[in-house]
Amino acid sequence: MSGERKQRKSRRFSLNTMLQRTYMTFLFFFSNDLFAYASACAFGFLFSFIPVIMLILVILIRVLHTTPETIYPLFGNNEAVVTFLNLESVTSSIQQITTITNFEIVLGIAIIWMARRFFSSVMGGISCVFRTETPVRPLLSQLIVLAVEAVLIVATSAIIFLIITFNALWNSSFLGEFEKMFPRLTGSFTELIVKTLPYFIIFMVATVFYREGSRAKAKLSICILASALCTITFILFQKLMGIFINLNNYNFVYGVLSNTIVLLMEVFFFFVIFLFFAEFVFVHQYFDTLLISELYLLPDRNNTSLWATFKRLLFLKPRALMRKAGNSISLKKGETIYKEGDKGNCTFYIASGTVKISRPNNVVFFNSGSFFGEEACILDQQRKENATAQTDVKLVRISEEVFYSLLEKNPKVSAKAMSRISKYFARFYRANEGHE
Repeated sequence: MSGERKQRKSRRFSLNTMLQRTYMTFLFFFSNDLFAYASACAFGFLFSFIPVIMLILVILIRVLHTTPETIYPLFGNNEAVVTFLNLESVTSSIQQITTITNFEIVLGIAIIWMARRFFSSVMGGISCVFRTETPVRPLLSQLIVLAVEAVLIVATSAIIFLIITFNALWNSSFLGEFEKMFPRLTGSFTELIVKTLPYFIIFMVATVFYREGSRAKAKLSICILASALCTITFILFQKLMGIFINLNNYNFVYGVLSNTIVLLMEVFFFFVIFLFFAEFVFVHQYFDTLLISELYLLPDRNNTSLWATFKRLLFLKPRALMRKAGNSISLKKGETIYKEGDKGNCTFYIASGTVKISRPNNVVFFNSGSFFGEEACILDQQRKENATAQTDVKLVRISEEVFYSLLEKNPKVSAKAMSRISKYFARFYRANEGHE
């Protein structure tokens, strides 16, 4: 029975933590206005798509120029290519290319000016997600942009060339006989490669951006998980689009327009999904700090609105913090938490129970969902009151360093803390006046 209870508690903790992380991911996604960054990324991608494709073709032509004997094995088995192109003329034209042409120079300039817009937009979105925790380094960002451009163009060229080579080898006499023997197996294998390769590329690129582009050095396992979720979500979105939009029902003109609209929607929503899971990586990387911020900003008990009630139910029990050694403190009724004169090197959150704060001229009770003791922590002073467990309590201890970090990075936490400090001084002033 005890083992079953432990398992249930673990599952409850996992569900609670997952819901908290999901809520914060959505919260920061909308507060950072990542829809605008997704739009910029989509526009930059479409704006740079044509010159990048043209540069890839130039690279492929240069490769074919060095090995013209591969042109016939690569394209000769493709009936569509043979029908529309004279391979002898194509081979002759490619062999005549000896120097860098003006077209290639103009194309290179177009890549620098147009493709950088796309990668700069992506880096801008990633920086917006992680800017509260990582320093902004414009030079490093520009170097990353240039490096990713070069790697992507070269990698895409290599992949296209490898696919063409693979198709040529697959259609060779030896493998052709194998295909005839096992048509279903070979057909399924080729179809699988063609369909999965783009998603594999998306997965790898997203992993690199989540890991290196953020400069937060998130765990590789979390980056891989976020990339996998991003890729799977995008696949599901495409399937959903396919259910509601059947492009075969349109004629040529409307079919072209519909394909264009669908492409625009898919590109935009891909970057929405991409930045959403970037936010997921950020939330996971700094979850403890973000959770403490949410706890400090929990609505008061007298706020009975539906949204306030939902937030209290979601965050009242910070099990992720309570599980960590040194954070959680359990006290029986009547036990002392701290005494007047103790050093104020931490603050406390009440996960359950009631705490009594005894000052010279007043007594205050704090219930679950409340912070106490932050005044002495912020002012780096000795405690000026006694804190006692009014009932059995469970507390979360928050160190001075963590709380200072919250004040620096979260304006709402800082504003609330300053309000508590002003009330603290007001009480202290009134107490001294009464004493006089």
